[in-house]
Amino acid sequence: MDPNDSDIAEGIIPEKLPEHISPPSAEFLAWHRVRKQYIRHHQWNMLTKRNVNRQWRADLQKPSLTAVQAQSSMHISHPLRCLVIPGNHLLDVRSMWNEVSPLDCFIRYLGFNEGQGSSQIGTDVHVANNAVTSLAGVIPDSQVIKDRFESIGGDDTFAFRNLKNYGPYHVVNLDLCGSMFPNTEQRVDEYYTALNALLKYQFEHQKTVWLLFITTMIEPAVVDKERMQALCKPTQDNFANSDFLEILKKLVQHDSLEGMQGENINLDGLSEEGLTQLFGVALGKWLLRLGQTASPRWTVEMRRSYQYSVNKKKGAVMLSLAYEMTPNFAPPVDVTGMSKLPTTSKQFPSEAESALKLVESVGHIKDVDKELASDSKLKATLREEAADLMASAGFDRAEYIKWVNKGEVVAQE
Repeated sequence: MDPNDSDIAEGIIPEKLPEHISPPSAEFLAWHRVRKQYIRHHQWNMLTKRNVNRQWRADLQKPSLTAVQAQSSMHISHPLRCLVIPGNHLLDVRSMWNEVSPLDCFIRYLGFNEGQGSSQIGTDVHVANNAVTSLAGVIPDSQVIKDRFESIGGDDTFAFRNLKNYGPYHVVNLDLCGSMFPNTEQRVDEYYTALNALLKYQFEHQKTVWLLFITTMIEPAVVDKERMQALCKPTQDNFANSDFLEILKKLVQHDSLEGMQGENINLDGLSEEGLTQLFGVALGKWLLRLGQTASPRWTVEMRRSYQYSVNKKKGAVMLSLAYEMTPNFAPPVDVTGMSKLPTTSKQFPSEAESALKLVESVGHIKDVDKELASDSKLKATLREEAADLMASAGFDRAEYIKWVNKGEVVAQE
């Protein structure tokens, strides 16, 4: 059978019973905190649901309409296709299913996990993947492979072959363990090479709007200035636009940056917060440059994005960024009048317009810690949602509630 197709019956009738972790675990880690549920609900799932309803609905097969044909030869060729970097218990995938399944569409995912793969019997990932693929509407051949996302940077790698077999994707969620922020602690080249390879593949094969989520740590104290300046090259291309430059200066909290019009941006006068904001713009402009040099061109727009602190002593924060990628396909227009077919030329934002919207959007990135601190009702609601999610993955719900109420302390961080 073609790995891209699954029998319709397989998407409705589970062939296996889900496995469960016993006894329930009470070992909680940093990414189990309530703020992660905030990101899942308010960013990843909400934007995915919006696009299912607005952009993808007509192209996605509906379980409710095809269930009666379960014994036929039909195949599920149009599920919601997702690329993820899940933790061992697939919490993000479970959460997405909770919110997306009511929209009546099939889900198929490919995951990368450095430590465990779903084919390794007895591992947490194997148990979790077995449970998730037993859920109604989840395509059973969805899997997590034991490999690094960075491995897709090579055309002949096992990772890239899997990427092609499961793609192209409506949703790409890169919840990275490492950092795309240029720093002196570790090289970031592999991440950018892999992301470039992903974009190259998506731009060639995905014919509709798609979502890209990138979660990455920013540690301004160990910035690699040379590499950061290289990342900022596409940003400098827009300095001739006075509106863009003035908004950027206000965003990075520095009125006059020496070298802004020269070969390199002078990073010495920037605060930690300013450097974080500059990275947000620079990464978005890097993506936009790739999109604008592809054929057809792609518009890159930042959607609701967030940040939260991960180490106050080091000034380290986590950025959870969302981008919507739109192909610039336009219908032919007959200017001679020989054809009677009515056509309307389609206009797309220019690079300059997209860049201006990007720098404005970075200025609206919200701080999740502040949001939760100022809204106890919201935090309580998210705590209950997170507790249910954790319980579905084999964790002790009551112990999780206690852990949250005691301040979400992690033994090693």
